Amino acid sequence: MLSVAKRTSGTRIAHFLLLGANLVLVIAGIGMIAAGAEGGVATTAFFGVCAAVSIWRLRPDLLESETRSAESVLAQYPGPIVLRASVKKLLFLAALSAGFGGVTLWMLLHEAPPMAMQVLLWPGVVLFLGGAPFLILVAIRGSALHLDGTGLAIVQVGRSRRIGWQAVSGFAVATLPGSGQRLVVFDDASAWDTRLVAMNRRLTGRGSGLPDSYGLDPEALATLLAAWRASAVEDAAAKP
Repeated sequence: MLSVAKRTSGTRIAHFLLLGANLVLVIAGIGMIAAGAEGGVATTAFFGVCAAVSIWRLRPDLLESETRSAESVLAQYPGPIVLRASVKKLLFLAALSAGFGGVTLWMLLHEAPPMAMQVLLWPGVVLFLGGAPFLILVAIRGSALHLDGTGLAIVQVGRSRRIGWQAVSGFAVATLPGSGQRLVVFDDASAWDTRLVAMNRRLTGRGSGLPDSYGLDPEALATLLAAWRASAVEDAAAKP
């Protein structure tokens, strides 16, 4: 617990430092705009988006539609219960994606970077600008996690994937390389052993994961799911 607290404290300090640096660069960008320098708008927009990300990392609760505790959810076992992703957070992520993609596209069209850099940046433009409408669609159609005594169901954009408790195991929290985003991951014995599953294992240590934390801290959600599964498996074993 002490090591987790130290790691959390160190992460918050890093986000505060990043926020300060980004705000300084935003001010510099505004100065460039005032001076009529080229690239001032792009600089201000890019580091403004980075500052918004830092604030979100420091206060993720600001974008959650519902506040709940893992204990209050677990007290409702065996359910059914539905945990929903925040629409505000999804729209915020869509705006971030559009912002990063738009600034990168502007830079490619106006700054003429070297060909090697263009090869690296164009896929990012496609990813960010393509991701924005998808996130908006998810916000409109909804994203939720359904829990009951027999299994869990991950619902996203109108599609549902249901997994029995006997098939899932190893709930944990993994940080996605490059993004710093923390997700709840797990193993699903019922899933096909595809290339995507293999890639997930290399990146996170597990074959499957949840797309959201549904208003809970990822560690709390992983602990909740492990406890819910343990109760469900125990109840199933006790039945004649």
